[in-house]
Amino acid sequence: MIKIEKEKLGLQDYFYIGYLYLIILGIVSDAIFYGIFGVSYLNYTTILDALISPISLLTNNWFISLFLSLMFWLMYMYFTRWMFKLYAYLRVKKWYQKIYNIEKWDKKYDEMKKKKNLLQGMMFIFFLLFVSMRTGMGIGMKQKYNTKEIIPNYTLVFKDNTKLDVRKIGQNSAYFFYFIPGEKVITATPITDNLKQIKVLKKESND
Repeated sequence: MIKIEKEKLGLQDYFYIGYLYLIILGIVSDAIFYGIFGVSYLNYTTILDALISPISLLTNNWFISLFLSLMFWLMYMYFTRWMFKLYAYLRVKKWYQKIYNIEKWDKKYDEMKKKKNLLQGMMFIFFLLFVSMRTGMGIGMKQKYNTKEIIPNYTLVFKDNTKLDVRKIGQNSAYFFYFIPGEKVITATPITDNLKQIKVLKKESND
């Protein structure tokens, strides 16, 4: 295993690590999300799309950002404070001492306190949270559209001036992914080659 010494990393190294981290996060999360719908997303994406995807999702959806921030904070507090307090509380309980080897676990918790790999651990936790969230979004969306009527939310105007009302699933720099009402498979349309305009449909009022 390669060990990265924190003291030897410069600002440029951190940018490079962050760059790779976002690319991997974007590729994995989007590949899983679109894979749930049977789309081989890697055939439709670029490095730039993968890099921007996590940032775009978080900045365009405050609820997702809030949820992930809350979960990340809870995880951070647990692994840095609550976990040790919980163990300190349980280790003096007789029933706990009968189940676990306290001396052995004392050493393990002491070692965890001394470790200085918090950044790597938090990055891994955020990765799991983000990918799990995208997986849940994909599964939930697929179940919803398999059981309910697909209601269009965008109008695509093609270069031959034909129009098509669709339900948007996602978009990157080159492709627009959508459901056509009445169909159960995703269509991917090249934006530059095919589309003239992408219009948001106004929600009908219930007045």
